[in-house]
Amino acid sequence: MRQFHWTLAALAVLGGQASADPNGMPAAEMSDDAGVRASSRGVAEDYLVLPEGGELTGQMKFIMSDPLLGAQPLHFTDLALFGLTGRWALFSKLEVGASVDFLPKQPSYTDEKSWQSVGATLRSPIGEHAALALSGGGGHLLDSTGSWTRESLTFEWKKPIDREWLAFDMQAGLDGTGIARGDQGAFMTELAFQTAALFREPTGHWGSWLGIAYAVPVQHNGVDPTTDMAIDPQPRVDFHVGTVLAIVHEWDLFAEFAVVDRGDLSNPATRLPILDGGFDQKQIIFGVTRHLDPPHHRGPPVDEPLAL
Repeated sequence: MRQFHWTLAALAVLGGQASADPNGMPAAEMSDDAGVRASSRGVAEDYLVLPEGGELTGQMKFIMSDPLLGAQPLHFTDLALFGLTGRWALFSKLEVGASVDFLPKQPSYTDEKSWQSVGATLRSPIGEHAALALSGGGGHLLDSTGSWTRESLTFEWKKPIDREWLAFDMQAGLDGTGIARGDQGAFMTELAFQTAALFREPTGHWGSWLGIAYAVPVQHNGVDPTTDMAIDPQPRVDFHVGTVLAIVHEWDLFAEFAVVDRGDLSNPATRLPILDGGFDQKQIIFGVTRHLDPPHHRGPPVDEPLAL
């Protein structure tokens, strides 16, 4: 299909340019709706791509919105998504990540599926202060038997302002979103930009981020199968603020607040039938991460005394 041609090209680019200075000190990026969000510890320890080892993350995302689902507003704790994410660094030149989201809490007037979405991301450093990410994901449509898919290609660049305390993070790329049910479907492509201020303390035990994202549709076609209306995507502006605590080597705690913009409440053609980010909403996220050392960092086995 024509809309996937740029994704295939991105795979070739990622494979051909995956190189980095292993001593580089990149930063970290904002959340990635198409696949797996970057490591929060990257803000505290100043890297873009996980340098070694792995991570296991669990998070709870609370979604709030004006009246939409069942013509009722969503308040804090009315609806929550529970996500599990794993990532691993390969040879300091490629980070591989995967995620899955479940719906443990929803209002009594909705009947959405317990399993919501999956995602995957390949992230590779380019030099000291840049990275390339290729992401994909998919899940269920709201109140429907259909499905959605997303693909994104993002280039990220970090500009250090103060070596120990402050950096600017800038991202640009293409996002593709498709929705389908049976023979009906639609696809849209957006040109997306993100910028954030990244704050950290020199020992790497704390970091925070404050940023905005802007996306403008450059191509769209088809019909939303849940409304039988031709899609009419609009420019979007999002806001993110968050913090991470990495007091000990093995564990992180992080929290984030986001304002997600998607269309107009009064016009279904401007929205998407997707629970996470398909309509105007506010998100509060709490999470915990367990870090896994690579095998060569683990201590040698203790010799057991021979039994007589």
